Amino acid sequence: MGKYYTLLNLLILVVLSSNAQMKSYNQSIKVPPPVCYGSGKIEKAQIPPPADFLLKSAGAAKADIIVDYKGFTAEAKEAFAYAVGIWETVIESDIPIRMEANWRSDLGANVLGSCGPETYYKNFEDAPFKDRYYPVAIAEKIAGRELNGASRYDMVANFSSKNDWYFGTDMNCPDTLYDFVSVVLHEIGHGLGFTGFFFIDAQESVGSYGYYEFGDASSFDLLVEQGLTNSKQLVNTSFFDNASVELLSALQSQSLYANSPIAIERNKGSKPKLYAPEFFDDGSSVYHLNDASYPNGNENSLMTHAVGLAESIHDPGPITRGIMDDIGWRNIFIRFPQVKDIEELQPLLFSGWFESDYGVKAGTPKVIYSLDEFESHSDTLDLVDTQGNGTYAVTLVPANGTEKVSYYIEVVDTMNRTRREPALAPTEFYTIHVGTDTEKPVIAHDEIDYFLSIDGEQQLVADISDNLGIDTAYVQFFVNGEAANTFALSRDYDDRYIGTFPFDMNTIKDGDEISYAIYATDGAGNPNSSRLPVVADEYFSFKVEEIFDAVSYYSNDFNQATPDFIISDFDIYTAQRFDDGALHSEHPYLAPLIDNEDLNFTTFLKRPIVIQQDGTMNFDEVVLVEPGGGLSNYGDSDFYDYVIVEGSKDFGETWYPLADGYDSSDQSIWLTNYNSGIDGQDSGTRGSAEWFFPRTITLTDNDYFVAGDTILIQFRLYSDPYATGWGWAIDNLEIQRPVSADITLLFSGEIKVYPNPFTDNITISISAIQQESQIQVDVYNAVGQKIYATTQQGAIGQYSDDINLSGYGNGMFLIKVSQNGQTVLTKKLIKN
Repeated sequence: MGKYYTLLNLLILVVLSSNAQMKSYNQSIKVPPPVCYGSGKIEKAQIPPPADFLLKSAGAAKADIIVDYKGFTAEAKEAFAYAVGIWETVIESDIPIRMEANWRSDLGANVLGSCGPETYYKNFEDAPFKDRYYPVAIAEKIAGRELNGASRYDMVANFSSKNDWYFGTDMNCPDTLYDFVSVVLHEIGHGLGFTGFFFIDAQESVGSYGYYEFGDASSFDLLVEQGLTNSKQLVNTSFFDNASVELLSALQSQSLYANSPIAIERNKGSKPKLYAPEFFDDGSSVYHLNDASYPNGNENSLMTHAVGLAESIHDPGPITRGIMDDIGWRNIFIRFPQVKDIEELQPLLFSGWFESDYGVKAGTPKVIYSLDEFESHSDTLDLVDTQGNGTYAVTLVPANGTEKVSYYIEVVDTMNRTRREPALAPTEFYTIHVGTDTEKPVIAHDEIDYFLSIDGEQQLVADISDNLGIDTAYVQFFVNGEAANTFALSRDYDDRYIGTFPFDMNTIKDGDEISYAIYATDGAGNPNSSRLPVVADEYFSFKVEEIFDAVSYYSNDFNQATPDFIISDFDIYTAQRFDDGALHSEHPYLAPLIDNEDLNFTTFLKRPIVIQQDGTMNFDEVVLVEPGGGLSNYGDSDFYDYVIVEGSKDFGETWYPLADGYDSSDQSIWLTNYNSGIDGQDSGTRGSAEWFFPRTITLTDNDYFVAGDTILIQFRLYSDPYATGWGWAIDNLEIQRPVSADITLLFSGEIKVYPNPFTDNITISISAIQQESQIQVDVYNAVGQKIYATTQQGAIGQYSDDINLSGYGNGMFLIKVSQNGQTVLTKKLIKN
């Protein structure tokens, strides 16, 4: 459960994380979570919850931590929820924090619990430092959006079911028990970011750090220093090489501290001491506070490495709160638009504002600039809020002959935290060039997939940047290739430009095709212009899609074109190695090939379904997508690519699973064929009609939908950053089959024909789930002559028939199964 592994172990984890994983680092190093030990000693203490929690009203929580309990008793859940409520008043986030909590019996001797972030992100929107990893809950709080998706946890915790627990919330824990609330508080602290990537390589006797690659560091790791005075940052390679004896010595020095400005402020000016015993303690070193410095009864003792019997600590403490703030829970954002290039010398206005959880320290906002890219000299300008409205500005008048001005912004908040923009200044900085401009605007745009007419309007978003600045931006578009129209794009913020297609909703209809191109011109004396797409006679295009009237029953064998599905990421056609039409994802599907990025490929049925009590949907499918690692399940971080069927009650605004996602490991024949085609990191195995398997989903067998709901149904293929495969094929879709004599009740997935190829005999087997009325089986030769026919009345349960074709020559045959005169299945057979 700890962090004790070797460099060789890391490489093995990278290569062997799953049969499909031959990729670089994406599925790589699972960062083991810190653990909490029971000391076995009676260390009676009572630290009450924070005042914010004790005084909070029902709506006072500043965050929403959603826990998925697995195996917990009712009283354990109640105590757990109490601890969650405390953290919800300490941290603040607009994004729900999802947590998996497991009640386990295999955590090892004296281990009370463990917890860590499910994943980490770097270089997301507003990330405080470049190329540094932030636990997902922090990254989502800063970015203001879901990063790993609503289907994945943000932290995963385990708690010992064999331990002797006190589940009360009154802090009256007896001397023979461990206080459960205290341990849950402790572990959630780790899951929220009180952890990182330091470890030791016992084989090589060196200390190191890394996540995807050696040298990666977490936001917590940036705080860790050796020594109280003349301190040395552990991730600063001018002091410590990664994978070095010197770093190992520091990790075991008993002299590690957190250079956390807010924690220092709250600790009377002293750096908090971290747990760094003389022998590296697997799962405990670095990512706990020092026990001797903060013993039982101390207000900062929650995050020490061991919990004592009868020790009730219901407050994270001021030091832990300060460290949490500095690893990303409270921030400073510098909102200054980058000053553009100029063609002629003129005053340069630096203007913007700061967003700080603790406010801006008076006199600290500055522009620091240089005329030689900070090679030898720099000067400082004070930014002043002259209007008293939070907008800081200063003007620089460049001297004659100035060719460029390099600069960065600096500010200090009231907790003495310094931030710069760019964050790594002065190593990185912005430069304003002076002179004639010949650079064209750069246009970036994600092509519109489709327009749902029910939305009423279609917005276009583009990122348009230019070193000098944009003068005009607009869109030219056509409806079904006729009548050119234009509309302007307006700057929203930074380089983001938006506009809305001026469609006449009275005339636009399902299936109409819209083609368009984006144009931009800069503000140069001799203007420079750009177009996207770049080729003059090429256009982006999308179709108008209408949501049709709701139905209770739907079926489609995909043997002909249909307007019923959004055809964007999926298409309907007869693929190679298939006998007839099906709904296909892209083959092979794509992967972003960038750490922490992913892709989703979707299509949905445009006919809403009115859910009936215990209504089901049935379809045949072939799934060849990257399988997860080991015994992973849907929702686990090592459950890689998957397919899933989802529903929406709000016309696609939000989607919820009708059933859990699944991958190639769902059927052994899929997994075997996927793995047999692996070359490098991808599988080249192509799908085949022989690998169709039926699937049944009960529409009300989930937590989101009930009988009477009207929903859209979506098929989604999720692709993680790297390995890919052939994809997904769906056929013979039937939703809520009615029980009626004049409608086919038999489902193609209930029919098996084997072997194929065959020698003399074939067997047809039908697993009829209800009274199926008349079933007709016909066999045709290669020229279309019927050579065999049989009829079965009232088939139910298991029906089978052996058909002898020994009297016919080798070649191709066709078998057709019908019910009540309607064809249910046709299949090609080969006789050898």
